[in-house]
Amino acid sequence: MSTMDKVSPCLNQGLSAVILVNVCYEGKYAITYYDLDMFGHLKLSALLRMVHIAADYNATELGAGYNTLLEAGMAFVLQRFSVRCLRMPKYKEEVTIRTWPAAADRILFLRRGDMCDTAGNKLTEWASHWILFDVNNRKILKTSALPTQLSLFEDNNINILPEKILVPPGREIDSYDYIVRYSDMDSNKHMNNAIYGDVAANAVFDCNVGNAMPWREFHINYTAEAKPNEKITVSTVQDADCYYAVGKIEDKTSFTSRVVR
Repeated sequence: MSTMDKVSPCLNQGLSAVILVNVCYEGKYAITYYDLDMFGHLKLSALLRMVHIAADYNATELGAGYNTLLEAGMAFVLQRFSVRCLRMPKYKEEVTIRTWPAAADRILFLRRGDMCDTAGNKLTEWASHWILFDVNNRKILKTSALPTQLSLFEDNNINILPEKILVPPGREIDSYDYIVRYSDMDSNKHMNNAIYGDVAANAVFDCNVGNAMPWREFHINYTAEAKPNEKITVSTVQDADCYYAVGKIEDKTSFTSRVVR
């Protein structure tokens, strides 16, 4: 990855530059206070937002960005996401975020990425499955429906894969209801994937106990989209150092997540 193809400004979320190196995106970002929780740990929602923004820039440069797909009545929708934290980034720390499309099968696009410090040490690494979604008929499309040929880049240095989460039988330790509101929505007319990070975190972390133990891994499966004014009942199950947060809308599962602490 030594040939630089394009450099362009990035105006969102403090990312200072977009660099497309072959098919790999790189963007620099300064961690700010609203990315962190009350213990100084990176919020799951903040990470999901960074990942999604980087993925969108990368897809745009590769000819499959949001506007291009919207004209064709399509959108990329996140289905599974898994991340491992090797070291928590700190307030004001400058990090480099990378992401790239790694593989595609009949209905899934595999996208990988990582976050490194200024010395090149890896802070987090992630992998995700994305689907191509018909925004008008609300159905999943085959990857072959993508209106452009997506270049792929394989980097075997990412040691995590998006996985299906199976909740073990265990002790339910909490439950709460979350009402989907206006600010949760995005232009795809469903709750934005980053918001689920806050919903899951609220089910797992307790601000009253003063427990500053950070998360080490986060996995989430998006099963059914959440729409305005729907009530998501979120239940938490603990199994050793793993916490499972499951959101249901009436009798259907909206998301399943696992936090490893």
